[in-house]
Amino acid sequence: LNEFASTLPEGAKVAIEALTSGIFVYEYLDGKRIEVHLAHPVYVKPFAKKHIKTDKVDARVLAQLLRMDYLPESYVPGEDMRDLRTIVRHRASLVRLRTSIKNKVHALLTIEGVQPPKVSDLFGRKGMKFLKEVELQESRRAALDDYLEVLGILGKKIKEVEGILREKAEVTEEAMWLMSIVGIGFHNALLALSEIGEIARFSKPKSFVSYAGLAPKVEQSGDYTRYGHINKHSNGFLRWALIQSTRAAVHSATPNRFQRIYNRLKARRGEKVAIVATARHMAESVYWVLTKKESYKE
Repeated sequence: LNEFASTLPEGAKVAIEALTSGIFVYEYLDGKRIEVHLAHPVYVKPFAKKHIKTDKVDARVLAQLLRMDYLPESYVPGEDMRDLRTIVRHRASLVRLRTSIKNKVHALLTIEGVQPPKVSDLFGRKGMKFLKEVELQESRRAALDDYLEVLGILGKKIKEVEGILREKAEVTEEAMWLMSIVGIGFHNALLALSEIGEIARFSKPKSFVSYAGLAPKVEQSGDYTRYGHINKHSNGFLRWALIQSTRAAVHSATPNRFQRIYNRLKARRGEKVAIVATARHMAESVYWVLTKKESYKE
């Protein structure tokens, strides 16, 4: 990279694909004050040659798109926002890992035909007492003990990360605005902020909803229009945060508009469709709260 950077003439521009390894290259070249553009791999794909795929061909495609100012780019937030994004994504990955381990525990009990006690949370105090004492086949008992030990470690690490995030939320004005929306807690507020970066880059709510992956795919030709499922080529972390916050809002003890929207849609379209559609309304609320720079008004 040092050798490559030294050969670049003054004012040169570099285009690279926004892959995991590309972030390191981006930050390195950006530190050298070289203008770098991250190409969105999904939207570059239609421009690539179908039958000839080599590194040289791919590089030439990126260079030509950049030269013509037609390169579909991925948004790159500032350094502080990238640091925040790392922390909140780390917490999200730990929570997903914990959920995976909990599912494996349920599977072990199912294999043994064990009916867990009727408690609100199998991994709460009463549930854990049952899990530590339940009799299983020797190898499965050993596996369950390992899973419970891992869950304890994950729980401890998640609390540590949440402590850092809680401190950041209390001193971040934008996070406080988002937390005024029913259902959005401090970690989802910070996750949303880190994934959004600057709300001003979205010209209207529809653009933001599409970025969050909560808008349906649209195929239109002449008088023909077809709406499909939501677009998965979007920000999965932001979509996850909005859907989780929506679930919290619709089950909140405080009556709110998201409950009314959800209940109306659930009666006609079912639970899954209703949650996603309600999350779309929450995304619009997030957009206006950040755009107007004020707390949410029911």
